[in-house]
Amino acid sequence: MYYWYFMRICLSLLFFTCCFLPALPQEKISFSEIRPPYMSVSPTIEEMQRLPAGQLKDKVEEFWLKIQTEGLPLIEPDPLYEHYEYVTFIYRNEKKYPEVKLFIPGIYDEYRFGDKKMYQLGNTDLYYRTYLLAKDVCLSYRFDVKNRAGKVIKELDPYNKNRIPKQEARSYSYSVLDRSNTGQDWGERMHPDLESKIDSFTFESHLLKNKREIYIYLPPGYDFHREEKYPVIYLFDAFVYLNRVEVPVVLDNLIAENKIPPMVAVMLDNPTNDSRYVEYPLNFDFKHAIVTELIPFIREKYNVSLSPEKNIIGGMSYGGLAAAFFAFYHPDIFGNVLSQSGSFWRDKILKDKAGNEYRNDWLPRQFLLEEKKEIKIFLDWGLQENMVLGANRNFVRVLEKKKYDYAFMELNGWHNWSITRRTFPLGVMFLLNRTN
Repeated sequence: MYYWYFMRICLSLLFFTCCFLPALPQEKISFSEIRPPYMSVSPTIEEMQRLPAGQLKDKVEEFWLKIQTEGLPLIEPDPLYEHYEYVTFIYRNEKKYPEVKLFIPGIYDEYRFGDKKMYQLGNTDLYYRTYLLAKDVCLSYRFDVKNRAGKVIKELDPYNKNRIPKQEARSYSYSVLDRSNTGQDWGERMHPDLESKIDSFTFESHLLKNKREIYIYLPPGYDFHREEKYPVIYLFDAFVYLNRVEVPVVLDNLIAENKIPPMVAVMLDNPTNDSRYVEYPLNFDFKHAIVTELIPFIREKYNVSLSPEKNIIGGMSYGGLAAAFFAFYHPDIFGNVLSQSGSFWRDKILKDKAGNEYRNDWLPRQFLLEEKKEIKIFLDWGLQENMVLGANRNFVRVLEKKKYDYAFMELNGWHNWSITRRTFPLGVMFLLNRTN
């Protein structure tokens, strides 16, 4: 008797599973191993901690001479874990600030970084914080130092020459730790004599009832009357692509090195700091306004191609989500998508009635349920991006199942522009079929 009860329960569970759980496609895609960060202590720092106070000060000065030559952060191998290394961020606290913290944008609630406070080495003015990080990590950072009046001062790492943007230091600059292996750094200016141009104008949308700045990159030798119209890329978040990715420099380099044909870039600013959070995530009104108001204006004023296969739409985070959203509904305009850390976990509504944020993967579901569109897609994301990671990997599975033309890159980092600037040129080359 108990046997039949048991069999009925098993059959019921099997029926429930078959009827209500989605069928998972057979895994054909190779994803990278995720190697999270860990708080640790530098072998060099640990050795200095054992020294008496008098010897320690002399050792710090000796160490500092080495730093001025070799730069920071301090990188040391880990003999136990071959895929990890000790990374020590160091700050010389000569002004005796009461508190120094490490700030890494885009890590959100990553508890494995701890409180990120810098520790004082004995009674010296050297402050440090060590982590075990994967050898291919890519992130940006700065020091937040609190003065005696309680004001937080943002400082770059003066002994790290790699920063965003690459020009002179600005209020929005960050130091960069880039251990990724993505080949040529296309953000380093290779041809300073090129005469590309940045055009700009204020665009007023009657549908959205707002204004925004539009920035246009015109390649060297741009000719409005050229018979062959220029490929064009439309990018959301103009500030990010102008000042983090440095699109004009990247495109100058790629064009000069014959990696891509001369092309135009159209970068859309946001009316306010908060407007992107309303306009970008699956907003049909925003999409309609850009498609019916801005795109016709750009096509009239600039010599850009009308062929979908020569039109790219791209963005980062919500912008990456918006790019795929636009192309899904307008493949006749945008034949290519560049989605960088796209927020594909989003639903059309961010929070439920109780105010809880939830995940739905709304757009990947539409790609799965509807007929395949003629879109070529490049995606990238950080391996430490939690919901972004999971949603992008599921989206890739959908693209594979529906036989889309796509490529993706996973870099070991967080929701951070240091990844965006490295993958942007690779995505553009892939989408324009120039990958050598």
